[in-house]
Amino acid sequence: MRLLIYRLGSLGDTVIALPSFRLIRARHPDAEIVVLTNLPVSGKAAAIAAVLENTGLVDRYIPYPVGLRDPAKLVALQRQLTAEKFDRVISLTAARGRLASLRDYLFFRACGIPRIEGIPWRARDLESQSIGGGLYENESARLLRRAGWNEPGEPPGGRDLALTSAERAEAASILASSGIPVPFLAASVGTKSPLNDWGTAHWRALLTQLGGDFPEHGIVLLGSPDESERSAELARAWPGPSANLCGRLTPRVSAALLAQARLFIGHDSGPLHLAVAAGASVVGIYSARCRPGQWFPTGPRVTILYPHAFFDLHRMEDLAHQRAALDSITVEAVAHAAKSCLSRAPSSTFEPTP
Repeated sequence: MRLLIYRLGSLGDTVIALPSFRLIRARHPDAEIVVLTNLPVSGKAAAIAAVLENTGLVDRYIPYPVGLRDPAKLVALQRQLTAEKFDRVISLTAARGRLASLRDYLFFRACGIPRIEGIPWRARDLESQSIGGGLYENESARLLRRAGWNEPGEPPGGRDLALTSAERAEAASILASSGIPVPFLAASVGTKSPLNDWGTAHWRALLTQLGGDFPEHGIVLLGSPDESERSAELARAWPGPSANLCGRLTPRVSAALLAQARLFIGHDSGPLHLAVAAGASVVGIYSARCRPGQWFPTGPRVTILYPHAFFDLHRMEDLAHQRAALDSITVEAVAHAAKSCLSRAPSSTFEPTP
């Protein structure tokens, strides 16, 4: 069988979808699985291939030009998919409304694919729904449902990245050559959107405080190349060994490094989701730009600080509102969460801020 998965996105989007990829491969172990995806997404984002490499979940990729509007390119893509003679397509792309769902359905039908699954039509698939307790359904769970999973929790393997011994050895070598002893902390201070940025002053104060409390720890800063200068500046606030590795590691080697960290602290971004998949203890600093719970990673050692009082569906793109929301998350609150993660037994925590 030849199976096509339609999934656009970058690093965090791919990690969120990992359980769905695992489910599809488990149900179709002998199929040729091809992903229609954007390659690359942007200068900041990692391609799906960079995350799924070595997992065995996907056999190859077909590039989908982002913002496809050129009729000639659309026709060329339609002809290519038609020639591939896929037996089934499963859509895992983000819900963009019923009109976009209809366009996707008609396009895949025009490609001659007889079975089309996962297209979001129902309200609960088009938009994250409230599940009570001030939370909304997790995006990973919503994708799993579209992929045909109707059981509680996630399928076996979940977000296992299947890191290789070579990737782990490379991460250990980089730590050693960077002068970072174990134990160490990791952080990512960048974000693709200023709406999610906690701010340089907050980060500097946090690293200064934690560095004073844990002088025996080193710190590693991860992120994209354009976050290197800011990370280098903030690394100077750490009294112990520090390494600015922004732009130097592949996503999978980053995950292998994060698997050795005592704690990761970061914004709602790709590195945070990668840290969760790697099994690290995580403290996430979230703006109110997303529905609470929708993009929260799940795991045994995850603490999310979310400004619940600022949640407003009509102000998610309001920079001033999101700035106020992030400012409500104090350095003391993040430091307390970090110290709790470093001292307590593994647990899963949701901590709304006032």
